[in-house]
Order: sequence, then C-alpha cells, then structure tokens
Amino acid sequence: MLMTWGPGWGLFWGLIWAAFWIAAIIIIAVWLLRSELPRLQHRIGEPPALRLLEQRYARGEIPSEEFLERRAVLLQPPPQPQPPTAEPTEPIPPSQPSP
Repeated sequence: MLMTWGPGWGLFWGLIWAAFWIAAIIIIAVWLLRSELPRLQHRIGEPPALRLLEQRYARGEIPSEEFLERRAVLLQPPPQPQPPTAEPTEPIPPSQPSP
C-alpha cells in the first residue's frame, strides 16, 4: 500500500518548487548582471546637459577651462522666484456719520 501525505500536499509542494525555481532564476540573473547594473542605472539628479558636457570634454571637443566654467553654471541652484511685493496703499479714511 502506498502512503501519501493526503489530499492537497501535491499542490503545496508544486508551489514550493515553483517558488524555488523562480527565486533561483532571479538570483542567477542578478549575479550575472551585477557588473552591468551600475552602467544601466540612470544617474539620478544629474541634468542631461551635464552628461552631454562631460561627454564633450571626454572626447576632447572643449578645453578644461571651458568645461569647468560651464559645469559651474550648470550646477548652480536655480534662482528662487521673488514673491510679489505689495505696493503701499493709503489708509481708508473713516466714514463720516450721515446727518
């Protein structure tokens, strides 16, 4: 006579094996791509103009003085908008009681 774990255990172990293989594939993919991931990431917070400037400097299209000057301009914080100034108004005179 064949001993079984009862109904439902086959489905349970099937799901466990599926989860194991999915996790194994993800781990292997991350392990194989770990050297490529830094190059694939977008540089967060860096403006595209700065990357273009760095590429032009790396290719030798612009001298270092021009690169440093333009880089300083690009890295400056944007100017803050000034709140509108209210022009002084004359006080409203008190109303006169009517006769």
